[in-house]
Amino acid sequence: MDKRKFLIVAIYVGLQSFLLQLVDQLVGHRLADGGTRGFVFIAFQAWALYFLLGNTVKGAIKGFCGYVLGIAFAVVMLALAGVFSWMGILAVPVTALIVVPFMMYFEFAPWCISNVATFFVGAGAYYGILNYVEEVSEVQAAGIVILYCIFGLASGYMTILFRSAYEKRMEGLEVKEEGK
Repeated sequence: MDKRKFLIVAIYVGLQSFLLQLVDQLVGHRLADGGTRGFVFIAFQAWALYFLLGNTVKGAIKGFCGYVLGIAFAVVMLALAGVFSWMGILAVPVTALIVVPFMMYFEFAPWCISNVATFFVGAGAYYGILNYVEEVSEVQAAGIVILYCIFGLASGYMTILFRSAYEKRMEGLEVKEEGK
């Protein structure tokens, strides 16, 4: 596709970004009582994961499951860090040393929960909300991450859907012009 025709795709993705930002500004501040500057970063992470996981619905399912498991592993790590709190500064590193090797074995799990990288993304988003949004509960943080994950994965899906349809249409027009 030449650069002039690609402009439509670029504008479409810009429009999607605009809408995500707008939704975040309208909804994000209502999801947690503590001050927030928004959660759209999670949607952009998930959007990128959609592409990295193959641009398919199956990849989106794998991404969603990865976010959920990432949150679950983060909760386990927080609980264990509490158990090891007597270790001071070593509590979290020791917890990671115990949990992460177990988590790595999910590479051998069924397809929808076998992408360990998505666990790290989901856990990171969850930790980010817990650490930077005052007065947020663990349940609220999990809900926020899952909601914005869905926003991002849906954006990735819509990007590919639009681009595929647009490219098919452009190919049809090129064939029609050549046949004249």
